[in-house]
Amino acid sequence: MVFPPATNNRIRDNVAVGNPPIQQANSVTTVPAGGGVDIWDQSPASNNNVILGNMCLTAINAGCPNTATRAVPRKPSGQ
Repeated sequence: MVFPPATNNRIRDNVAVGNPPIQQANSVTTVPAGGGVDIWDQSPASNNNVILGNMCLTAINAGCPNTATRAVPRKPSGQ
């Protein structure tokens, strides 16, 4: 989630697939319908945030490529 005041950030090469956002309570059922998305950019375009090369299924104001990206899921170390 990118909050409205965020400015001049690069969010890239992350894997965010199918997990409800941790910031959202189970009781929230409003925007987006059903309660959650993988990536949600709430900042205005004038804030110069770049969201690029992330792997996701659903997004608001951010692109989810329907092809493979450079983002690679990894297991935590030691597993």
